[in-house]
Amino acid sequence: MRKKSLLKGAVAFCLASSLLAQPALAADYTALRQANGGALAEQHRFLPTTEKAVILTFGGLSKEAPLQHILSYMQRENLRGTFFVTEREAARNGGNIALIKSYGQELALGLTPLKEGGFEDYCAQLEHLSQALTEKYGGHSNFVRIMSSGGDVAAMQEAVSAMGYTLAGQGLNVVQSKHKEAQSPAEVMPQIFGKWTTSLNAGEIVYIRTDFYTKDSLAAEMLQEIKEKKIDNIGYEESGSHAGNDSAYHTASLGEVASDLSAAYEPVELADLPEEMQPEYGRDWVTEENFREAFLSRYIGAPEVSPDDRMLGFSRKEMAEADKTGLVKNAPEKTIFLTFDDWGQDESINKLLYVLKKHGVNGTFFIITRNMPNNPNLLRAIAASGNEIGSHTNNHVPMAKQDESGHQVSVETEAEYEEDVRSSYPKLLSVVGDMRLPNGRPALTRLLRPPTLAVSRTGCKTILNAGFTYIVNGCGSTEDYGAVSLQSLVGIMNHIAHDERGRVRRGAILIMHMSSTAKLTPKALDILLTANDKLPEGHPGKFKVALLGDYLVDGYDQRMKMAKP
Repeated sequence: MRKKSLLKGAVAFCLASSLLAQPALAADYTALRQANGGALAEQHRFLPTTEKAVILTFGGLSKEAPLQHILSYMQRENLRGTFFVTEREAARNGGNIALIKSYGQELALGLTPLKEGGFEDYCAQLEHLSQALTEKYGGHSNFVRIMSSGGDVAAMQEAVSAMGYTLAGQGLNVVQSKHKEAQSPAEVMPQIFGKWTTSLNAGEIVYIRTDFYTKDSLAAEMLQEIKEKKIDNIGYEESGSHAGNDSAYHTASLGEVASDLSAAYEPVELADLPEEMQPEYGRDWVTEENFREAFLSRYIGAPEVSPDDRMLGFSRKEMAEADKTGLVKNAPEKTIFLTFDDWGQDESINKLLYVLKKHGVNGTFFIITRNMPNNPNLLRAIAASGNEIGSHTNNHVPMAKQDESGHQVSVETEAEYEEDVRSSYPKLLSVVGDMRLPNGRPALTRLLRPPTLAVSRTGCKTILNAGFTYIVNGCGSTEDYGAVSLQSLVGIMNHIAHDERGRVRRGAILIMHMSSTAKLTPKALDILLTANDKLPEGHPGKFKVALLGDYLVDGYDQRMKMAKP
């Protein structure tokens, strides 16, 4: 039987039970197994949610000193978490469990692997532990963690599923065996996070074993370091603090996040979506005979893309006629479009979402989908904030690049590029295909931005035949990933949005980035939008922000003349 969906499991719990509601005691585990149909509980690295919460979980409750350090710190900082209790700990460390409850923290079930044991043994272990925690401490959440390696994993997963629990794993395991004798977070943090992980993710499950380090206070010190360096940095700072806005992330227990139905979601079932959103819809219509017509009408170019730079395989006539304005021709007067490329982490993207929300505007996010499935909550949050989603391909491989002699050449084979393009849409669809913008249309578009803005004849044909409707560059890249100063970046944004006389460049598409390398972009965009908000109505430099998907609709032709005011 197919496993339960990773995203659906936690939501099913939310709908079916409260934190203290426990599965019915089952003396006949065979009957329970038959009713479950052999389903295996999937281990969650995260819970499907758009709540701005990182989930803290703990195990290893045998020592009071490190546990007290952690609980005291969590109380001071108002942090919430889930503590997994094993059957052994319930019997031997009752004082520590009572201490956890006295601090108002959540308890959950820690399942211990057995050298010899099967489905019924694990069902019994869960039942006995549940009964003990309920009788002595008033209950526990509906989550189970397998506390160590070994044992019959499939039997444990089946028991968790049959007993009606949700199986938690971790996105981050903080305590590792090689760090047992470490004396400070500085020895551990670089090895856990590496160079490129700038923050934790919404809904991510962090696991800390409290009793492993030789130094009793180190687990609490690690928790503090993680909060300060990987959670607090996600919020957008205004005047040196994000305390005055709602951009900051908080910590929560598994039960708290799972019970927030307003933020929870389920994976998208393709069968439930209308035909026009299906992956196969609108494909394979461009031929050699109609390519010129299709390309010229559906390619929004860029001034910097020319026959000598980032164009490959086109005829002279096609290159001469291809759009180089990067403007949306049917845009209303004084209207511009904000777009963001690539992918990032909560630390970079959450700041952009806050700035857009602060100013009551939205943008188009062109997503590289290769790593997106590792953090679907972030993509969901982008759409939930009223922004639309487009593709930036799966692997961000450009259609063309210059070789050592300065000639334009293909980077991938035609088949490789086709797979790169086509695989991106279903990934986006699986997370946000059911989401709608305030005006009722889907948040997921069929717009695609080519990596590096480069285009080739075969590549563009592939994109349109993959079901994408428009190939969108823009009238100016801010190149914010290499910005030398905040002031210069604001100046570049202003230059793209306005002409040399300071008037709004009608239909302008600003190209920005959402990655951590574009560190100055949220602040620069905030400055740009704040200055625009302060302009009086009717000012020639005051712009409005719109979404590309509202204007690049079927029938739009990039060869049209700019609409009259």
